[in-house]
Amino acid sequence: MTVRSVLLVNSDLAVNRGDRAIAEGNIQLVRERFPQARVTILSQHAERDSAWYGADVLAMDFQSLSPVDLVRLLRAARAADIILWGGGELLKDYTNRAALWYWALKMTAVSWANPRLFGAFQGIGPTSSRLSRRIIAYLVNRCQGFAVRDAESRAKAVAWGADPKTVVAASDPAVLPEPGAPDPELRARLDDELGIDDAFLADFVCLGPRDWFHYRTGGFLPYKYARRLPWRRSAPETDPRHELYLERLAELVSELTSVHRTNVLFAPMHLSENDTELCYRLRERCSDPSRVRVLDKDVLSPAEFRAVLGQSRAMLGFRLHSTIVAVSAGVPSMTLYYVDKGRVFFDQIGQQRWARPIEDVLAPGFVADTVTLFGRLLAESDQVRGELAAATETLRAEVRDAFDAMMDRAGVSGGSQP
Repeated sequence: MTVRSVLLVNSDLAVNRGDRAIAEGNIQLVRERFPQARVTILSQHAERDSAWYGADVLAMDFQSLSPVDLVRLLRAARAADIILWGGGELLKDYTNRAALWYWALKMTAVSWANPRLFGAFQGIGPTSSRLSRRIIAYLVNRCQGFAVRDAESRAKAVAWGADPKTVVAASDPAVLPEPGAPDPELRARLDDELGIDDAFLADFVCLGPRDWFHYRTGGFLPYKYARRLPWRRSAPETDPRHELYLERLAELVSELTSVHRTNVLFAPMHLSENDTELCYRLRERCSDPSRVRVLDKDVLSPAEFRAVLGQSRAMLGFRLHSTIVAVSAGVPSMTLYYVDKGRVFFDQIGQQRWARPIEDVLAPGFVADTVTLFGRLLAESDQVRGELAAATETLRAEVRDAFDAMMDRAGVSGGSQP
């Protein structure tokens, strides 16, 4: 069949820079295989994201509860040649189960409107409920093909009942785009809007921090809603481990700036949670706040954001896609992962020595050990850059091969030539 229109049911383009990087990679895949196809994405910022991605936009929140929006989505699904359902880690229940039911109902309706539905490089997250696992397998089997971003996700899906012929494993499509250096126009905007001049760009390390203990299991509802229920209001709002966590991060940033004598760029990835607030809290505790900048204004396209991070000497990331974006640019990176997806990605790129669980933040000696390890990363940067160049080329080939295999198996082979 000739593919002339593709609907991408993406994740959060409004405020999540990681989900934007995933969408950027998925759109690149579509354009490489189906260069004639029109791509439609979902976003409540239609004008902005149409310009950023060069795509048509169906103006709606990706998690809209509006029946009118659902009808509009089903019409768009019916008109598309194929539908890609691609986000980050949508299939899980460790934060809440309501979102999984939401996707089950929504994507079942989409598949009724158009059965040519494909999962596009999702992660299968921690899932404890037997019913949740059955729902995940059901959703995977509703698709004509389902690409996941790691072998562990595939093993989970198959073990829970997904058809092994349907599920193909590769990596995250956010590795695909290859950033260039910031052009003069972007450099001028960085200086005018974010206070980042050429001298800063010449010598900086990047940190992608995130809060931790606020991100609690919520049962059926997300914790931020569940805690408002009458029988949950007596639960303590603070956790002493959370306060220790914040103290340790502040101490770490202060030591990094003083020991390694470099500028620090904070890159908040989720702009609607408190990533930005945390960045400023840490900046205030630095030994030299004048050497710290925060990418707080949401004025950079995904490609521009990637170009800026690509100038960094090294990245210390907590959120997964802060490191994936940096690694795609060959930036030596270290992660403090809060769920297994961070560990798995560093396994994929052969950089396990730079991956530590976030629980280590609470351990004695964390700050000194991390400053030392980060120093080693900087000292070995030439070697690491070479390793990353080889690893990312391998992952890019695996992502492309998995996408092609999924399309070929479903008989979606037309439109690959201009």
